[in-house]
Amino acid sequence: MNIIFTEYGKEAELAEGRTILSYLQELGIDINCSCGGEGKCGECLVEVECAPGALSERTEVENKFIQDDTHRLACQARIANTDNPIYVRVPRRTYYVLESGEYKEIPLEPFVHIEDERVFCESEDIGEYTGEIYGIALDIGTTTLAVYLIDLESGKVSSVLSRENPQTKYGNNVISRIEFARKGQDMLGREIRTAVNEMIATLTEPGKVCEMVVVGNPVMRDLFFGYSVESLGKSPYEPLSVESVSKTAKELGLEANPEARVYGLPLIGSFVGADALAVVLATEMYKSERDKICMAIDIGTNTEIALGNKDRLIATSCAAGPAFEGAGIACGIGGVSGAIKEVKIENSGEVKYKTIDDAAVPVGVCGSGLIDTLAELLDKKLIDGRGKFYGDKKELKIAEGIRLSEKDIDQLNLAKTAVAVGIKVLLRRYGVELEDIDSIFLAGGFVNFTNTEHAIRIGLLPDVERGKVKKVGNAAIEGARQALISKTKREEAEAVAKRVEHIKLEEEDNFMELFVSELYFQKYL
Repeated sequence: MNIIFTEYGKEAELAEGRTILSYLQELGIDINCSCGGEGKCGECLVEVECAPGALSERTEVENKFIQDDTHRLACQARIANTDNPIYVRVPRRTYYVLESGEYKEIPLEPFVHIEDERVFCESEDIGEYTGEIYGIALDIGTTTLAVYLIDLESGKVSSVLSRENPQTKYGNNVISRIEFARKGQDMLGREIRTAVNEMIATLTEPGKVCEMVVVGNPVMRDLFFGYSVESLGKSPYEPLSVESVSKTAKELGLEANPEARVYGLPLIGSFVGADALAVVLATEMYKSERDKICMAIDIGTNTEIALGNKDRLIATSCAAGPAFEGAGIACGIGGVSGAIKEVKIENSGEVKYKTIDDAAVPVGVCGSGLIDTLAELLDKKLIDGRGKFYGDKKELKIAEGIRLSEKDIDQLNLAKTAVAVGIKVLLRRYGVELEDIDSIFLAGGFVNFTNTEHAIRIGLLPDVERGKVKKVGNAAIEGARQALISKTKREEAEAVAKRVEHIKLEEEDNFMELFVSELYFQKYL
């Protein structure tokens, strides 16, 4: 008998002992599984129809997340009997992804051009001109993918598309991807390239794509290009190479002009990747005058921070983890329809909230809602500076079936502390104080949708003059766009990558002391 995934038209032969999650991964069916199948996040919820005894008994882990008999956690439910078919329904969720950054007008000087009705990439003839030539700027995030389709004759962005990274079924952080890559490197690479092919086909005729520029953290970039990420999983935690990458679409199996060049921006070091370099490129902080020191912060599972100007640039990454994306939080969830995105606690104690798409029934709390909730709890003196509730109450009811507990607050505290320490270390290594910073650029979808004042209140963002803070959207994909349409910008990216000083937080002499000093909510201690 078979296990059948009804909406996808896919099935496989039942084998005792296998988890439902293993089938989802094998068949390439997307599902949220931020903990990598360890039973911690509760996100791999599926609806199951089967004969009694077909699956293993519900585990203690499942009992924490499931209130009915029709659902199971895919990572926990194992095949116990193969005599009857098992039908599984996987809920489809669409993530709301920040697709674009601030466009900056730059001179058009692409590598791809037309001569006598032929298309050339620099001096190489790559085919006949059929009326349009396009380029692709691709930002591979740990959780999401974003693509620009760019007209290489005008330099304009023709279309924008985004989707969830299909690799999330193997875990929602770079460490879980590295772990899975030890046995399934090729599978991870195929997943991402197949997703990109689908996105390209949605945007245009694939044969008209004549060049691509790719950015992402070191794990995401190297998985895409087919390079081993094993070295990033063991000391000294460095990629095989930090140099830029150039392959053809044909070599990678991408749906594009077979000879189209696929260029990956250089890495900076360890977990500071091509996406961080692209943010530096897009914000042009590498051109800032000596008296204007800039900071760029891209908060995510792998938070990257850069600091400096034209004289000196330093950067680091912080293992903030996916707590602010909902993972590890009992009622946390990503930015999907129905997620609570804003929270306000009235003086009476009543909780009011808004959901994505104004959904009547909330499905969980996403990152911006978690930050609002923390800030409101602190402001209304419902929790102390250590994140503990006053009195006998140990959790806040936000909506029916949706609560934030002290355990959840502890997870969020650790995540914000990791970022705060990264900022503090960079300032110290640069030899400046917070008030010396001229501009702070907030990059990425997470901070774009977050209440900045609340993020500052809980200590996630530095407390500076508000006029110095600027949200720049998806600056990583904007940097990729600039490197695609401008030879000068690509040369500058290559040069800047070589002069950014990479700081490893864990190698700081007093790292643990610093971490402890930033723990909890300092303004309220």
